[in-house]
Amino acid sequence: MKNTQISFDEEALEALDYAAASSRRTRSSIVRQAVKEWLQRQKARDFEEQWIEKLNENPEREDESEAWIKVDHWGDE
Repeated sequence: MKNTQISFDEEALEALDYAAASSRRTRSSIVRQAVKEWLQRQKARDFEEQWIEKLNENPEREDESEAWIKVDHWGDE
């Protein structure tokens, strides 16, 4: 693991320190988790934007869309 230096305003640093103390974690572990989650959201957003762009370039046929509509959940049960 590599070390890096980042800057926070006082209010954010106080909130981070409070969260770290109350969860018995380090600042670094909280920041690492936050960055990983942000990167995952960015990756998903980029994929969605590319998917929408492709759909706009080549719209699906209505009969193909019906098959996807029937699969209305992604196993979140």
